Amino acid sequence: MRRILVACLFVGLMTACAPAASPGTAGQTSGSAPAAPKTLTIALQGEPQVVLMNMGLGNQPNIGGDIAGALHQKLASLDERGEFHPQLSTELPSQDKGTWLVRPDGTMQTTSKLRPGVTWHDGTALKAKDLVFAWNVARDKELPISEGKIAPFITRIDTPDDATLVIEWSQTYPQANGIVEDDLGPLPTHLIEDVYRSDKDKFAHMPYWTREFVGVGPYRLADWVLGSQMNLKAYDGFYGGRPKIDTINVLFITDPSAAVAALLAGTVDGAIPVALDFQRANLVKDQWEQAGKKPLYVVQAVQWRTMSFQFRPDKAKPSDLLDVRVRRALLYAIDRQSIVDTLFNGQSPVSDAYMPPDDYRWDWIKDGVLTYPFDQRQAQALLSDAGWRKDSAGSYVTSSGQHVSIAEWTTPDYATEISIIADNWKGIGLDSEQVNLSPGQAQDREYIATFPAVMTTTFPINFQYWIQRHLGSACSTDANRWTGNNRGCYQNPERDRVAEALNTAIDPAQQRPLYHGLAKIESEDLPALPLYFNTVVTIFRAGVTGVKGNTKPKTTATWNVSDWDVH
Repeated sequence: MRRILVACLFVGLMTACAPAASPGTAGQTSGSAPAAPKTLTIALQGEPQVVLMNMGLGNQPNIGGDIAGALHQKLASLDERGEFHPQLSTELPSQDKGTWLVRPDGTMQTTSKLRPGVTWHDGTALKAKDLVFAWNVARDKELPISEGKIAPFITRIDTPDDATLVIEWSQTYPQANGIVEDDLGPLPTHLIEDVYRSDKDKFAHMPYWTREFVGVGPYRLADWVLGSQMNLKAYDGFYGGRPKIDTINVLFITDPSAAVAALLAGTVDGAIPVALDFQRANLVKDQWEQAGKKPLYVVQAVQWRTMSFQFRPDKAKPSDLLDVRVRRALLYAIDRQSIVDTLFNGQSPVSDAYMPPDDYRWDWIKDGVLTYPFDQRQAQALLSDAGWRKDSAGSYVTSSGQHVSIAEWTTPDYATEISIIADNWKGIGLDSEQVNLSPGQAQDREYIATFPAVMTTTFPINFQYWIQRHLGSACSTDANRWTGNNRGCYQNPERDRVAEALNTAIDPAQQRPLYHGLAKIESEDLPALPLYFNTVVTIFRAGVTGVKGNTKPKTTATWNVSDWDVH
């Protein structure tokens, strides 16, 4: 009996001394006791002003978009490689199945079926009319909302039953099978439509858009503490099954240094873009790895960084910038790898075309892309072919004897980048002038459209920017109030033809040669010098799994939150 008592006492002492389950993990108890709730704490760059639709924000960015994927879903979703997947719909519209019709006049019809069993967070069933209501809201000019991306292309939506949407399109739109925009919501007609019909000003400022948000996502909004955090709880009625993590706490941390401190202290489990810039995220990663921990670390290309040329003959200085040999020489003379080594520790891909290598369509274009590895001799040979020579001081002059000094325009954020480029060009005897634009100058559309030589620019990686970036009709002019994306006014009829064809190509078999042709034209003619891709970082502590970062193009960082887990 004494031995039994001693053994029991020993077991009791060992149990009392055992380490408790750490915060944010699932601790297991003995026997049949349920697992401890799983909690994940995330740092977000400040407090969202709305959850979706940019209601009241106009064209301002909505940082709540990164959390929106946890609270709400759309007909479709993108993944981290840029492929579409059905979300609220049972499948993507398809020409083969007759649910995507393209008529001879270019108009279209798509048919989508809603998944059965989808409910709003208050338990009300999702219906097709909720998406029609959202479409009407998105195109309502009386509301303070950013201009709809696809709503203007839709002329009518019929709902033959509560689960069917028959959408009529005014023109051919290649991405009509994957609607990931807010334009079709959905929005809960049973909660907010009456307010919309009676008082649009009140509707635009309803607490629904923030602390009283009700969605159809895997998580519901349990609490929103203004200026502090929001708390998300797993929604038991989610059609895809209850998420693995029970609670997600989202802390609003405006100061990146404070986010670093919280991550290193263990009060925050991770940060989604862009709560931390690249350098700070690497600092956290290094600290964790030095402590013997292997964090979840995802680096993604999200923006295309280029150096645009001025193609207006009366503005370009020197006018020889219109000679493709000169443009090619300038690219050969830039050590782009040294730029990404300096700015991104070598973890950002050098750009050879508009599409990053991690996009699923890279295989479509890669063999048509002309590359320009760092080669000073090749650069000098091309300049010589263009009639440039060096004067007695070792600086270049054009064939007409004009001294060359290229004005590099940029914003102060990229001063390091153009310093490296200036040093590279100096290495072959080419003078340049570095011009950092003031905030006022950078916002003056006419001013920046008339830059004299080259200007570094950043563009989102998405379909519309690929098309319009160098489209002749997108030239920035006084007639369009200098809003065109083609700031240097590059003109190439063949490039326009391919771009316009791509804008209406539906079948991947049609798209593939067009994407290839676009990349080939741009890499050969160089309307802009491809530099590299700006990257963002998603980082979580060891033990967090399933996080894949944002979609491509960027929509939400929580698009696959149901797959996330903590251990």
